[in-house]
Amino acid sequence: MIALITSTLRPTDKTHSFFKEEERYTQTLETIRKLSGKGFSEIYIFDNSSKKINGEQLIQDSGCKLFFIQNCQYTFRNKGLNEALLILNSLNHLPPDRPIFKISARYYPTDQFNTERMNLVTTDFIGKGYSFDKRGGLFSTRGYIVKDKELLERMLVLCIEDMMSYSKGIYGLSSLINHLKSIFVLQTGSPFQISMEHAFARILKTHFSYQLLENIGIEGYIAGAGQKELITE
Repeated sequence: MIALITSTLRPTDKTHSFFKEEERYTQTLETIRKLSGKGFSEIYIFDNSSKKINGEQLIQDSGCKLFFIQNCQYTFRNKGLNEALLILNSLNHLPPDRPIFKISARYYPTDQFNTERMNLVTTDFIGKGYSFDKRGGLFSTRGYIVKDKELLERMLVLCIEDMMSYSKGIYGLSSLINHLKSIFVLQTGSPFQISMEHAFARILKTHFSYQLLENIGIEGYIAGAGQKELITE
């Protein structure tokens, strides 16, 4: 199994971020080291910073076998869309026919992370769901396992299509009314988009086999209400 870290080590000046660049760098190094401690010998980082990153310095500081790929890209407001495009544009760097543990930078595996409880033989995706069986269910994209990069590519293409087209669908009375109103008003683009977590859950149920875990075994900090909040999944 290989590890894939998605990151934005140096966000654009227009992006509001609670974490400073130095803190993002330190957190990413911690992610790399803990992945290495879990036995990952091939670790890839896909980064979509618009500013130049010194990849060689990151590899040296990590002390691990690390593959750093930076893909400067336009940043959309929908962060899930940004991540999906980043991975799709960089997938050619990953080896084929290898299970992938995808984890977002600033998160890291805990003592609970154990691949022995994961069914990688007959399952396409493994991860944690939230209200998964309900219509508004989610599948966490902070950390999950996918059988190979071909399945990951297929999933992300479907996710982008679903995120962009969801607002045009009819799912109840309110969406029906909005759809009827749009017939008489010229609209371009999509009035709103769903999150990638929402799209993942919708697509998993109909297109892939999956295993849901109570906890996948990761944790990390997010910025909530102006302060750091520890998230455990």
